[in-house]
Amino acid sequence: MFQDILVPLDGSSRAEKVLPVAARLTHITDGTVSLLQAVWPPSVYMASVGEIVLPDILDETLPAAKVYLENVAKKNSLESVRAETQVVIGHPAEAIIAAAKADNTDLVVMCSHGYTGEMRWSMGSIAEKVARHVLAPVFILYEDSVLLTKLAATPHRSVRILVPLDGSEHAEVAIAKAAMLATALAAPAHGELHLTHVVSSRGREMSSVNEELERAGHYLYTLVERVKHHEPGNVNVPPDLVLTWSVRVADDVASEILQAAEGNERGEVATDCQVIAMAAHGRGGQQLWSLGSTTERVLQAARKPLFIVHR
Repeated sequence: MFQDILVPLDGSSRAEKVLPVAARLTHITDGTVSLLQAVWPPSVYMASVGEIVLPDILDETLPAAKVYLENVAKKNSLESVRAETQVVIGHPAEAIIAAAKADNTDLVVMCSHGYTGEMRWSMGSIAEKVARHVLAPVFILYEDSVLLTKLAATPHRSVRILVPLDGSEHAEVAIAKAAMLATALAAPAHGELHLTHVVSSRGREMSSVNEELERAGHYLYTLVERVKHHEPGNVNVPPDLVLTWSVRVADDVASEILQAAEGNERGEVATDCQVIAMAAHGRGGQQLWSLGSTTERVLQAARKPLFIVHR
């Protein structure tokens, strides 16, 4: 389970919106939340000597960051939660990655600020770099996420997570961790996983697509039965976890995954998932999120919380 949870903050109320989620997870696991703020050394550029760090300003910023984190740790959202604070000097993405590795973090929970503000944590920026390089699972939320509103308003309702698969063992890595996350977020209600396989129809004959659809359906049915019965090779999942599946066909796999999460099933079983969980590796093997890969495209385009799991 998620015992050691790292929550990077930048001093904004937007970043703090993930605190209730982190608190919920630690309540279930009796874990610890580590609040981290990275202070980037202010500097000026002088043509004669190059870039110069301004130590006086840094001396003022560090104490302020420490006080800020101490105040955050006392917030109602972290009441009865074991919280630690850590201020580090360095670029935010690099500092978060280093802290996650050094502290053997089980999960990073952070907010992507979208596209507002000069110091934003946007996709393609800090959040994406962290998701790429931290070996622990990374849970990225948005400030207007329905999940955040749902947990605050109705904390004991089920949480459903969409897990896109491509038939590879690499992609299946996300299942066990996603089951843990859904169960922890929904407790004491049950968690739900919806497994989906999107068959690409781009440039293919319909007969070939139909054959692939049949194989995908058999694959998902067999996989669900294996998971339910805890067969060898599968990590145990909670007994009350609800498992459903569907096969879809589309020209654009990444776009179809995003539509599936919205519950737009066009007559099929609706999913309406609150989170998308994906493995960092798919059929690409050890090449992490090669340019144009499905996982990376979903990461850049999604507006629902994303749970990225490394092998």
